[in-house]
Amino acid sequence: MIKDENKQILIKIPDALKIVGIIGGALGILVVLLSIIAYLPEHPNFSILTTYLSDIGDTEGWPQILFNSGTLIAAPIRYLIIVLVAFRLSELGAGRAFVVTTLIIGFFSTSGTIAMTATPFSIAPVIHKAGIGLYFLGVVCLQTLIFIKEWKLKSIPKILPILSILVVLIFLVFATLMILYSYGIVNRHTPVVWEWMSFLSSIIWVFAHSIVLGDKKGKYLK
Repeated sequence: MIKDENKQILIKIPDALKIVGIIGGALGILVVLLSIIAYLPEHPNFSILTTYLSDIGDTEGWPQILFNSGTLIAAPIRYLIIVLVAFRLSELGAGRAFVVTTLIIGFFSTSGTIAMTATPFSIAPVIHKAGIGLYFLGVVCLQTLIFIKEWKLKSIPKILPILSILVVLIFLVFATLMILYSYGIVNRHTPVVWEWMSFLSSIIWVFAHSIVLGDKKGKYLK
């Protein structure tokens, strides 16, 4: 008698989160580094104190191609990471309402990323600004929601909610400085470093959550 057995390869959420998160974080760093390298020949005075990330994305040629295409590729990966984080927190005690709300806010935030990246400021300033607003508002709401939930879950080490609220604070400082700049209260260079800090804090958040929530052996989780 020949007995047929259906063999399925199941990838568990912690494993998927760790793999996708590390790949997504590494991709984000690679995109920015390659864009900077392409930007430097024509802009030798580049500095994270004077050059916005959006300046690179709005520079015709390879800087714009690398930055914008790379960001568009990274956007759905970022959303997948949000999905996996939400489901992983659900496994650790977060409710269904949290998961649904997180996925909705994450979708709108990701849509904002795509809108502001696909339409540089020099081409469509209105759409670009709308995308920025949607992205930043989405990130602040999303990270605040995750912070509250992570802080309540006893199995989650406090470093994760601290990183979540840190992202919120950095984004709020950057947004505030940009508003002040639009009114002429601060100069153009003042908010620049905070945009880079927003990027860096987001990358750190992705790596930390991927590694810690990807833990299955109890090394990080209680």
